[in-house]
Amino acid sequence: MNFRLPTPEEYNRKINFSAEQIAERIKELGAEISRDYPNGVTLLINQKSSLVFTADLMREIAPNVRIEFLRLGSIKQQDDASPLLFLRQSEEIILDGQDCILCTDIVRTGFTMHFLLTHLKSKNPNSLEICTLLHNPEQQLLPFPLKYIGFETDYDSLCGYGISYQSQGRQFKDIVQLVPDENQD
Repeated sequence: MNFRLPTPEEYNRKINFSAEQIAERIKELGAEISRDYPNGVTLLINQKSSLVFTADLMREIAPNVRIEFLRLGSIKQQDDASPLLFLRQSEEIILDGQDCILCTDIVRTGFTMHFLLTHLKSKNPNSLEICTLLHNPEQQLLPFPLKYIGFETDYDSLCGYGISYQSQGRQFKDIVQLVPDENQD
């Protein structure tokens, strides 16, 4: 099924999580992380779509915060097999002895998170947890603990608050549902 962004007329009806709900939840997550890591924490930013979330979260964390940007690459395989993932700047990331939180926009199947956790654990952090803005437990195939969850959702067609659909909609202040595009086959 193809989707499209909501029109201005549809926008308010398609809000899944409002800017106010997001801000309140991020404030709560920041307070939790501040309590859990009184000596500071390193936030690992996964993907462009996590930038807005992580920037707002960082401002709500009381202790020292260090950030690292992760750049995933992928190599397409033959047929429709899943692409091979790799971390572009692997050698530049030093996590030895640090408390780290991997921040992401959404956890769906868990394959990307599993890859990142496996790779980042080899960097010998003191601790490594996951903080996700959205989690779709119905789609998660690989089990691993998510310590900090903004919201659970059963929708997989969302955009806004940094999350884009076909490189659009990232600027929306709310997280909105995409609309089925009835003009497409």
